[in-house]
Amino acid sequence: MVTIKKYPNRRLYDTSRSKYINMEELTALVRANVDIHVVDAKSGEDLTREVLLQVVLEVLKGADFFPTGMLRRLIRATGDTPAQKMLRQQLSTGLQLMSSQLDRWEAMFGVSTPTPPPEPSTPPEPASAEEPSDSDDLAELRA
Repeated sequence: MVTIKKYPNRRLYDTSRSKYINMEELTALVRANVDIHVVDAKSGEDLTREVLLQVVLEVLKGADFFPTGMLRRLIRATGDTPAQKMLRQQLSTGLQLMSSQLDRWEAMFGVSTPTPPPEPSTPPEPASAEEPSDSDDLAELRA
């Protein structure tokens, strides 16, 4: 797990590489399946959730994950009425279930990050006139 320190000036410091990183580099770490833990540099408070939400909003521009109606419901669910608490619990449970399903899928089929296709082998030699073709073989079998 890589610890990232967030400073009051919004700068992010990757403690594993001893360098400052930007949000795009943080996004690349997450895409590379690196577990990150973001902490406030002064207080040590866990800021991982907030920073990951910031990545979704700023870097990925929302990525069309959340329809407008769902965003409205999320905002409405911030109160303390029993219905709002129930909605928050349902949303949280649903997202946790989806996450665990994805974890199982990735364990069975490999990580969900795209991998480049294998390099093609050397192209086959063109068939020469001396070698019989597949159609010649078929003609012989039919005869």
